[in-house]
Amino acid sequence: MAEQTPLANDTNCPPPVLVLGVGNILLSDEAAGIRVVEALQKMALPDCIEVVDGATRAMELVDIMRGRKTVIIVDAVAAGSEPGAVFRFGPDQLASLSKMSLSVHDIGVHEAIFFLRMTDELPEDITFYGIQPGSLALHEGLTPEVAAAAEKVIGFVLQDLKNLPKS
Repeated sequence: MAEQTPLANDTNCPPPVLVLGVGNILLSDEAAGIRVVEALQKMALPDCIEVVDGATRAMELVDIMRGRKTVIIVDAVAAGSEPGAVFRFGPDQLASLSKMSLSVHDIGVHEAIFFLRMTDELPEDITFYGIQPGSLALHEGLTPEVAAAAEKVIGFVLQDLKNLPKS
């Protein structure tokens, strides 16, 4: 049975909202975004919120994000910080930080956002949560620091969803 949240009975939320986790479950902490959305998928959320495992779909992310009003993205972020460090960016910050590798994927979120901006299809509200990996070894499972950070990000995402403006 799905875990109940304060959002479960809220039927007056803006359409369409996407929570997108990106990553590779075979590379330890690279799976941080996927593990966050897996936890969220077990929760009762309003129908207008879609939670998607974006895996390593690269440019398919454009189609997944296209037509959304609000997008929350969770991914591993190579920021050179301590493992488990959490970062929160908006789309303008993502664009200005292109020198920093915002994802450990070759093509991914940054390129999808760039394409959506160029085609004037960028969602109104984008939030990106990045978690600094500690290990990218071939291993299924998060390191303790990144697992703790993923739990924090779940709380941040739930708070963001609760604070969405009503339509």
